Amino acid sequence: MMTSSGHLATKNTTNTAIKIDKLNKWYGDHHVLKDVSLDISEGEIMVVCGPSGSGKSTLIRSLNHLEDYQEGVVSVFGQPLSRDRQSHKIIHQTMGMVFQNFNLFPHLTVLQNCTLGLTWLRKMSERDADKMAMRLLDRVGIAQLATRYPGQLSGGQQQRVAISRSLAMEPKIMLFDEPTSALDPEMVKEVLDVMIDLAKTGMTMVCVTHEMQFAKQVADRVVFMADGEIIEVGPPEQVLVNPQWDRTKEFLQHVL
Repeated sequence: MMTSSGHLATKNTTNTAIKIDKLNKWYGDHHVLKDVSLDISEGEIMVVCGPSGSGKSTLIRSLNHLEDYQEGVVSVFGQPLSRDRQSHKIIHQTMGMVFQNFNLFPHLTVLQNCTLGLTWLRKMSERDADKMAMRLLDRVGIAQLATRYPGQLSGGQQQRVAISRSLAMEPKIMLFDEPTSALDPEMVKEVLDVMIDLAKTGMTMVCVTHEMQFAKQVADRVVFMADGEIIEVGPPEQVLVNPQWDRTKEFLQHVL
């Protein structure tokens, strides 16, 4: 639902989808994440922004263990994650992720990219997987491209395939790691439109992005990071319009 200002209305969120407690990560001597703590509610749209090297992509990749961290705890729906088999199962069942560089299999068609996880991981029949994948491809406006290969698509089309592939696993949480940063400017809108439609469904979303207009329209809260720390957290009308910290103001002067 939209508010009178054009912003998606904040959902009534009570359950914690992701809890991050004092997360610390080092690359050698470089302290990338410094005591990062954050709660993300079920159904919440959270946008993480900040300058390059601030730790935002490392943070989002730590949520599903694509990055190791040395200290702290990440919990998903109350279940602390570790490196055990059960945690990997929780991650696969609850989280989908969209990367900045699409990560599609070039030798598979669009449809095959979307059905691979359904047939291999969920043991779905090929017929049912095809029906589900086509429904999702239609949802993002590219069902007519199902028989093409990734190399025959534009960047925006490839990213929409990647979103469909993640949605096919029916995740409760979607993670986006700068999904538009590799796109030409004219292709950015088509991907953001898909993400805006997804936000309207009540999906829990954590998005690392520099698209501040997207954050203003969609986010329930915006997180600003710098030098591995969370500097400021709040609704977009606070963080993006009336930031409290000079470091946030300096960043916004360059991106707004």
